[in-house]
Amino acid sequence: MKLILKILPALTILACSNNNGDIQIDDEPNSKTTTILTLTNSSSISGTPFSKPREAIIFENNLYTINDSETFKYDFGTNTWETINTNSSSVANYPYLEYNVSFIRDNKWHIINENALWAFDFSTNNWTKIKQFTDNKLGSPIGVYSDESLYIFSDLSNKVYKYDFETNTIAEHSTFDKKSNYGQLTKSIFKIEDTYYFTKLSGYDKISIYKWIDNFAQFELLNEYQSNFIAQGSGFVFKDNIIFGLGGQSSVDENGNMASFQLNDEFYYYNTTNNEFKKIENSFYEGRYVSLPIKHNDKFYLIGGQTITNNEVIYKETLDLIDFEFIESQ
Repeated sequence: MKLILKILPALTILACSNNNGDIQIDDEPNSKTTTILTLTNSSSISGTPFSKPREAIIFENNLYTINDSETFKYDFGTNTWETINTNSSSVANYPYLEYNVSFIRDNKWHIINENALWAFDFSTNNWTKIKQFTDNKLGSPIGVYSDESLYIFSDLSNKVYKYDFETNTIAEHSTFDKKSNYGQLTKSIFKIEDTYYFTKLSGYDKISIYKWIDNFAQFELLNEYQSNFIAQGSGFVFKDNIIFGLGGQSSVDENGNMASFQLNDEFYYYNTTNNEFKKIENSFYEGRYVSLPIKHNDKFYLIGGQTITNNEVIYKETLDLIDFEFIESQ
């Protein structure tokens, strides 16, 4: 009798009676609901009057971008492009293994590459060279403008530099433990709240996430992830997640014909809260690399880039909208 009393409460919870009064036990566990970050839309929303964009930025709700010789302005409201400068040569590098640091300072668009620092005046639509570099410290520069200071480094060396805007000079800020470099995303610095993160390829199919710490002096390795080839890919910040993906490369033979290529159409993400990686559900509508990522009003865009069709490199002349959403799934 004592044994029966002990198990009756459990039977009350787990069992029910049929019409004959017999006890039936439901042995199926409750299904768990999981939340999955999903790519819910990827589509072209506009053609562009250029190919091979080199840099882009948002200013006063307009998109500005530059290619090898011209600067363009895009109006989100009217979905129209305007050429606003035709003398933009040497301002920015094409982000295929070469990079730029782009930022707004004193209401001007600044771009620093390995050769010079430039500033764009939005009121006159003119570029001015602020500083020419001759010692080539900044091969393929990566960096961030924060609290009126510019911190830059090259993953080809082990030094972080600080740019002094009062004297227009560069001084060594720190040294760090340099790791092997297998390429970058077109933009590899991400800010979430007050923390800056740096992503780099530590293998042809592995990405590493670092936190930029100690007043931009050192990099703390947080985690690594095996993925498809994502060099020259694109990335965004979505809530407390760093989204990264796409990417590719190609090579030609001695006759100029396509010899081999890699092309990725998938995205992944790193959650900065739980230090975990996951793959994003659904793929982009095509493999793409060297696209410039832009975020505006909590929407994500890709400008231009390259894809490969029938063994031929195609330079995209599109502005694409991408939507990400957390979706519950059982």
